Amino acid sequence: MTQTLNNLTNEEFDQLIDRYIEQSAQWDGALPLDTMLETWAEIERRKQQLLVRVRLIDGQITLETPPESPLIVREPHVLVLEDGSELTLEFEESLLQMENAQRR
Repeated sequence: MTQTLNNLTNEEFDQLIDRYIEQSAQWDGALPLDTMLETWAEIERRKQQLLVRVRLIDGQITLETPPESPLIVREPHVLVLEDGSELTLEFEESLLQMENAQRR
């Protein structure tokens, strides 16, 4: 199980705070270049537009994402983001009727 602040005991929390205070007292404020560049790259990556292509193929609605996309199509109408969050798309009834009419 991943430890979070919510599931730490009071003793573990106090130890964590003490370590943070000790480390903070020793820090000169300098940020290592690799940390700064990684953070900058992450910020820029999060700004990128996310493309989801919706197509009607053989009468079925399909979702497609580029290979480099952080989005993954897991089910016909479900996208999974990098952090594990799911984005479920609900299509209007008229689109679903078009989908069913194309199947016939």
